[in-house]
Amino acid sequence: MEESKNYGHHHPLLLLDEEQLINNQSGVADCSKCGEKVSAPCFSCAEYCGFYLHKVCAAAPLEINHPFHRDHPLVLMQKPPYSFGTYICDFCDKTCEKFFYHCPDLDFHIKCAFFTFNIAENNLKELEHFVCQYPLVSTKNDDEELEEVRNCFGCWEPLANYTHFSPYCGFNLHKKCAELPLEL
Repeated sequence: MEESKNYGHHHPLLLLDEEQLINNQSGVADCSKCGEKVSAPCFSCAEYCGFYLHKVCAAAPLEINHPFHRDHPLVLMQKPPYSFGTYICDFCDKTCEKFFYHCPDLDFHIKCAFFTFNIAENNLKELEHFVCQYPLVSTKNDDEELEEVRNCFGCWEPLANYTHFSPYCGFNLHKKCAELPLEL
């Protein structure tokens, strides 16, 4: 086991491989930053207090300049600046109480911030895998299911007219963005 910096935790962390993770907590643990199940390699608290981190979450920068929001950086926060104590991710529309990227206009889960960043950086290549897993349904924007949707996840502009969406995960695109080539 390799020891690493603590990434904001008060105990030292150990880098675990698959076998070590299985032996430690029976292989089932949630990441303390994003809340998702961890897989090896990952970090675990050397004091066995139940703190785990994905390698990607451990390396999450304190600020990112996101291509969908160029006005100012998104800041990694542990607690929402809102009085009600939770936030809703502007990408997946799900509530979360873990770490997230924030600015006055936008909130992203860590995984959603990286996913959308990769979409923009890789010319929407990530959509190929996403669309295969969750087929998009074509609909008109005034349908009840889309009344609360704010922006397209392809271009991040407000949705209008016909759109494509996935009822399983809340992924929404303009018709024109859904039809973009996967490579430029």
